[in-house]
Amino acid sequence: MSSKVESKSEQDDYKIIQQVLRGRKEAYSELVERYKKQVFNVAYRMTNDAEVAMDISQEAFVKIYKNLEQYNPQYKFSSWLLKSVNNLCVDFFRTRSDQTASLDSIVDSGAERLLSTSNAVPSSAEEFEKNETRLELRLLLKEAISQLPLDYKSVVVLRHLQNLSYKEISQILNLPMGTIKARIFRARKMLKTHLERRISEV
Repeated sequence: MSSKVESKSEQDDYKIIQQVLRGRKEAYSELVERYKKQVFNVAYRMTNDAEVAMDISQEAFVKIYKNLEQYNPQYKFSSWLLKSVNNLCVDFFRTRSDQTASLDSIVDSGAERLLSTSNAVPSSAEEFEKNETRLELRLLLKEAISQLPLDYKSVVVLRHLQNLSYKEISQILNLPMGTIKARIFRARKMLKTHLERRISEV
């Protein structure tokens, strides 16, 4: 069922692109409206800066618009768009020495399961203690992601926050599927190692 819905969405995207290329330029706003939240979320989680994320989002849409005739309908429009966002984020970090990003929403998406083998969150804790532990975990996750190289941040954001498939991430980053899987595995391992070390120091 979901594949049919997704296929229909892709068909709609292609129809809009064809309209724009035929001269109905205002139709592009439909694509912007459809994907602006996703684009901003990826940019924000990569940069941890709302203003920068907004700039990158706008730049990505402008860049895609100018190159719309190069769109290959064999691939999802959203993948092509997010590839542009990722590239712009990489460019942004190349101009900065501070390569940090937020993992706030990774906590909300269940990434605390990375600590399933540790005793970071006692099952018998009272609600207040759980909330306090959750806050501490959130801070530790932020610290952990700040230690990840940008290549690993990309796969963590796209896989765990955007819930994209390995195939989609492979298309966005223009890397073999095996490389994507290896980076995700390595990123999880680095996060878990860092978190367990920090927890043992508390």
